[in-house]
Amino acid sequence: MIWVEILSRHREVVARVRIVGEEAIIGRGYDNDVIVDDPYVAARHLRVFRNGNGQLVAEDLGSSNGTFLAGKGRVTRLVINGGEHLRIGQTMLRVRTPDFTVEPERIAPAERHALPIVLVAALTVALLGFISVRVWLAETAEPRLSSYVTPLLSVAGMVLVWVGVWALLSRIFAGRSHFQRNLLIAVAGYLASLMYNEFTRYAAFALTWLAPACYEYAATWLILGSACFLHLREISATRLWLKGAIVTLVLAVAIGAQTVQRSEAFSDQGRQNTARLLLPPAFRAVSLRAPDAFFADVASLKGNIDADRKQAKSVEMAR
Repeated sequence: MIWVEILSRHREVVARVRIVGEEAIIGRGYDNDVIVDDPYVAARHLRVFRNGNGQLVAEDLGSSNGTFLAGKGRVTRLVINGGEHLRIGQTMLRVRTPDFTVEPERIAPAERHALPIVLVAALTVALLGFISVRVWLAETAEPRLSSYVTPLLSVAGMVLVWVGVWALLSRIFAGRSHFQRNLLIAVAGYLASLMYNEFTRYAAFALTWLAPACYEYAATWLILGSACFLHLREISATRLWLKGAIVTLVLAVAIGAQTVQRSEAFSDQGRQNTARLLLPPAFRAVSLRAPDAFFADVASLKGNIDADRKQAKSVEMAR
């Protein structure tokens, strides 16, 4: 008995054919034991049989496009043991016998249906509450309901559209939408972005630490890239290294392009404003500098500027 398995591009079994005899002919013609619907496969393409030693052998029957062994190239005759992936035309095959040893069964994780729902609900409440607090702190007039409803509905709409796109892609390519997991990823990413934004504002005002605000765009890209990678993993857990490499490449290009743009803006317009929002004095964690120290720095800077001007005049007079 022989089992012939037709595999997808992700090496997943899409069809499995049982051959009762000791030989199987594989091809596109209807007189074969296994019929492959692939225009690049010959009418009689591949023969699988047992040799005199009882070994399973795959033999190409003179096809134009040939038979290939994954990772080894084209072959005409090959002894197989069930672990090899053969390609005829654009179709992947795997041939096994009933005595092939399969992997031990995996231990199923404990079902936790309530935990993801609770986690999504908690992060959603935290996100909406965070936005509401930001609106409340920025208010300078009488409170209005529209001031809170409008940003909350905008954020909810953006998140749902984002999650809907990834759920649709997951449904198309994986067969399941994974809406709940995609929603969890989106809400967590958006909340992380808002929290980092608040951290940069506090660091710039309270600690005079400008680096987080100057590179906020890079952190935002990294959070977005991490979310996209997690979404891609929900679609399929295969070839994660390739997906990670693609996301990393896109992030590098995006961050590099924005870095160049910001450096040109810096040369044209000077240092950018990093402390865009004044906070109460109680938030100031670093002591203020004394006025004498400030004016001493100004005097030192003035002296350096005067020295540079004198040097420039000396150079012009020498010419």
